Amino acid sequence: MSNSAIIRVLASGSATALIALVLLGFSGYVFEFGNSASVVRPQAGVLLIPVAAFLFLMKAQRRALFSLTLAVVAISSIAPGFFISGTDCTGACLKLYQKNLLSKAWPRYPLADDIIASGAEIVTLQEVSDHNRRFMANMFDHYPKAVTCKFRPAQDVAVLTSLPAVDGSEFCLAEAGLAGVQVLAPNGQLVWVLSVHMEWPFPFDQYYQSQIIAERIAGLDGQVLIAGDFNMVPWAGNLQRIEAAAGNHRLGAFRNTFRSGGWLLPLPIDTVLVPKGASGTVELRPYMGSDHLGVLARIALP
Repeated sequence: MSNSAIIRVLASGSATALIALVLLGFSGYVFEFGNSASVVRPQAGVLLIPVAAFLFLMKAQRRALFSLTLAVVAISSIAPGFFISGTDCTGACLKLYQKNLLSKAWPRYPLADDIIASGAEIVTLQEVSDHNRRFMANMFDHYPKAVTCKFRPAQDVAVLTSLPAVDGSEFCLAEAGLAGVQVLAPNGQLVWVLSVHMEWPFPFDQYYQSQIIAERIAGLDGQVLIAGDFNMVPWAGNLQRIEAAAGNHRLGAFRNTFRSGGWLLPLPIDTVLVPKGASGTVELRPYMGSDHLGVLARIALP
């Protein structure tokens, strides 16, 4: 086989694999594996561009045009999310601090102090363990209302708040990593506040977990604030299912929040979802012993 034939086969095979990844990456709402593929959907789109150029040079114009079109669709469906600028809230601004604590992390004291100093009225936590409770006791004591739900061993899910809570509104979906309570927001509205910890996607159980969470959220009456470690990128079907059930949208731009992510593979998996019409800003806080950055949201409810 000649060199040109080998290059043609490699380019054609690469195009097929990348096209399959992109298409699967759009299918997460329906197909379980599609959520895993969505994590690399933007990278697959970028790689399709040079592959399309090779195909053009080899006179495979139709395949090249299809590859290039799909590359543009894959990139343009995600790229704007990296450039969203928030709107500073004025008046009654609600602060929410989201953090996966990492169950056995150290040190703990600076993190507890940072959460308190932030002035957050709501704190959503994942991987709450006896270790964290012991060494972050000042933070847990600072908030008069706490809803803690068992999830994985030594990885509870919790909502802490200094806002008035509606009696009897707290609930847990222990098998789905969801804790919630209804509170009276600074603007006088009743708002549900939920903390979420999702499993990893396929081959794990995130797809079915997202369906359970979405069903519970759809049954809530009133506005909902959702924050947590979703272990999934915002453009994936599992997260969009939850977003749609609440009638919410994501606050802030796509920013890597997980230590294993980076500029080549950003993993913005710690997310704050707010009601439609809400605005505000998101600030990333340091790791402080965890493998997740903190997310401090300032929210103006509609």
